[in-house]
Amino acid sequence: MKQSGYILVLILFCTQHVYARWYDGWDDRPRTFTGGLAAGINFCQVDGDRYFGYRKPGIVAGGFAGIHFNERISAQMELLFSQKGSEGIAHVDLYPQGMLSSRCHIGLSYVELPVLLQYHYKSYVIEGGGSYAVLVRTNEWILEPQELYIDKEASRFNTTDISLVTGVGRNVYKQLGVQVRFRYSLLPIRPNERIPAGYGWGTKGQFNNLLTVRMSYTL
Repeated sequence: MKQSGYILVLILFCTQHVYARWYDGWDDRPRTFTGGLAAGINFCQVDGDRYFGYRKPGIVAGGFAGIHFNERISAQMELLFSQKGSEGIAHVDLYPQGMLSSRCHIGLSYVELPVLLQYHYKSYVIEGGGSYAVLVRTNEWILEPQELYIDKEASRFNTTDISLVTGVGRNVYKQLGVQVRFRYSLLPIRPNERIPAGYGWGTKGQFNNLLTVRMSYTL
């Protein structure tokens, strides 16, 4: 965590010493570097559990720094705090009780490092790449209708999450932009054998699946 904090401070410090060049329109001077801050909302679900839909909101916030190779192509690296997980109502058939309704919650907090390649056209940008995230906090519970005990060690999540990132963005006013992103885990965040009994779906394990809407400000 201390190393992640140092990296974020370094990114923010560097952005104070480079000229910001983002989308066409707000600054016509040729610049090489970009840097700034971003914050928004993750709409999350976990594929491989018993319920569906982007029902769990989470915050995402941090800093970014990038380099422009030409007017169209740039690369960007970010350091983010990102909340993922899942929440919803599950209907579980447990023997011998029969069909039960349960409320389930998976809360996962990560420090995340996305690396993106971006294509710019007028005020728009299309981006894609990958992200490496380190799990820093978990919060999982099941109500059925009483709270069930979950063995945190036996049901532990993997400490890292490697995901695919795609998105589209637009400059809305000077240094202010908006982005919509889709992220999906390339590897399971928890294998099938560590999912609490009766609360898995399929045999491949569980995967983070989320949509992000955020605002960015270029310094």
